[in-house]
Amino acid sequence: MTVVPTIPASLSGIPWTHGMSGAVYFISEQAVVKRAMSDDTSKAQLSIERQIYARLGLHPCITALLGSQQDMVILERLQYTLRHRLHELRGRDERPASGDKVRWALQIAEGLQYIHSRGVKQVDIGTYNVLLDWEDNAKLSDFAGSSLDGSKPTVAPSAHAAHPRLSVSKPSVHSELFALGSLLYEMETTYQAFHDKNDGELEELFGAGQFPPTDDLLLGDVIKKCWTVAYSDASEVVTDIQLIQDRCSRCTQGKFHPPWKNP
Repeated sequence: MTVVPTIPASLSGIPWTHGMSGAVYFISEQAVVKRAMSDDTSKAQLSIERQIYARLGLHPCITALLGSQQDMVILERLQYTLRHRLHELRGRDERPASGDKVRWALQIAEGLQYIHSRGVKQVDIGTYNVLLDWEDNAKLSDFAGSSLDGSKPTVAPSAHAAHPRLSVSKPSVHSELFALGSLLYEMETTYQAFHDKNDGELEELFGAGQFPPTDDLLLGDVIKKCWTVAYSDASEVVTDIQLIQDRCSRCTQGKFHPPWKNP
């Protein structure tokens, strides 16, 4: 049974940070409070986020909702974003270990498969909206302004993760998986796709079917298939990543099992 933490009578003086849709207060070692800003857009985004978390319930690849009130949601406290980890690695001229790449990719793809099955499109998919827990497992986070049952989202993916012919105002499985491809590329390389290009150049390149090379990447085939609309749904992505995981397993002693699943 989920224990709802006590919210302080006043959030004043509590360490906090902020994003596009609200302020996040670190109320304990186990929980954070996300509170809407004062503007109507922020309040509407938090409202849809609260509805989405209620729809999703508990899932190992989704940040857990611990409780909610009218103008805030209470979420489990995790380490930090996947992008934060990638920037740390890039600063040391390193990339994630193969085991981490496959584990994170599978967890993220399974998270997307699950939310899609529940009528949710995250839309703003990126390494900044994936959190690592205290055992380095990846969890999808931040559904403020996302799409529920086909509703029009009030957020959009980064230009590095959007194809000009895949609508972001009417998100689809294909637009979500295109963004997933860009997320996986950044996860493998620690750089965004065409990181040195501006929005107009990105639109021109993607529209012409030009993408960064992926042949030398562990998840290269998966990334390419996400970008070229070769998948019909996220379950196919999960299957392909599982095959890569199996190949990696045969290269090591014994079988590799994701830490959030039993052998």
